[in-house]
Amino acid sequence: MPRSVVVTGIGVVCSLGADVDELWKGLLAGRSGIGPVTRFDPERFRSRYAAEIDDSRVTFAPGPLRFEIKRMSGFVRYALFAAEQALTDSALTEREGGGVYLGVAMGGLPSIEAGVLQQEREGPRRTSPFLIPSLIPNMAASMIALRHGIEGEQVTVAGACASGCQAVGQAMRAIRSGARTWALAGGAEAVTTPVTYSGFEAMRALSRGADPELTPRPFDRDRDGMIVGEAAAVFVLEEREHAEARGAVIHGELTGFASNSGGEGITGLSADHIRACMTDALTDADTRADAVDCVFAQASGMVQGDAAELAAIRAATAGTERRPAVTSIKGHTGYAFAANGPMNLAAALMALRHQTVPPTLKLDRTEPPFADVDIAREPRERVIRRCLINAFGFGGINASLVVSRA
Repeated sequence: MPRSVVVTGIGVVCSLGADVDELWKGLLAGRSGIGPVTRFDPERFRSRYAAEIDDSRVTFAPGPLRFEIKRMSGFVRYALFAAEQALTDSALTEREGGGVYLGVAMGGLPSIEAGVLQQEREGPRRTSPFLIPSLIPNMAASMIALRHGIEGEQVTVAGACASGCQAVGQAMRAIRSGARTWALAGGAEAVTTPVTYSGFEAMRALSRGADPELTPRPFDRDRDGMIVGEAAAVFVLEEREHAEARGAVIHGELTGFASNSGGEGITGLSADHIRACMTDALTDADTRADAVDCVFAQASGMVQGDAAELAAIRAATAGTERRPAVTSIKGHTGYAFAANGPMNLAAALMALRHQTVPPTLKLDRTEPPFADVDIAREPRERVIRRCLINAFGFGGINASLVVSRA
């Protein structure tokens, strides 16, 4: 019999704030965390906005590796900051039986770019000895494990924008199987750098909107692309009996996970494969489609991707008497790559707590073919027992989670 896996700690940092309560308040207030790029001069780009983290909020108490933390790429610092929040929230003090599972897509890309430019300007002798440690994708999980003395399994998942969702799913499976008693799991990304913008602009993936209050526009028929976001979301997952034995507060239960492969080329999403992924996650959770109350969608504001996801949601819920509300938080937080799924999970846990579906910001008009899909445009109070969470990545990587009230 698989063990029950519950969430006992939540840690978040994003453009809306430095904890999950600030994220939730920002979502309900319809606040956009998107503004002008400040990490470099964006004048030469058509897309000049980002959802940046306020680095003054990301601070660390004295402890191991404090000197090294300051020299790490943003994704490492943000992941560690969120992990420490999650540990504090969970009140978990033991270190035996744990593991770290982190999703990272592009990792230390800003460090790579800066390192190359510095070498070309000043020569290789000026290269920092922290360059390689700061850019390798596993360093987020490694710093968490080293700083907190976690000696169990350490896993870094590099599944593009599905990475964080897959990392949570892998941790869930490890606890279910009895291999781990608890785990830190989530995702982090911070790639607000010229290479990111030039690469995605070449693909026509970034929004060219002139007003940050009006872009990105998930599901809107005038959507024109995504906005780069920075975020980290990390959770303490525990075997239920272990959590209950120590009197932990349980935020929710992870009941289903699935991941599959299949897309339209290397960048396009496939509605059929997304539908199959969601259906498999529901099967894993032993849950019917009509028992899902809310879908936290990938929806980034990209033309083909949003349409494929809506078609998949409609297909997955066809024939049911009761269809879920659908929402996307990307209009608030931007597109955070590997952190997309974990950020959706954090919002879903708050929705379960407060029994409210957060709105899809900047949505004015949907495309006529999807008029029958119930997309939340305003905060909506309703009974929420189960949420479905989606995250998809380049290369046809799809992942879905089911989270339920405990």
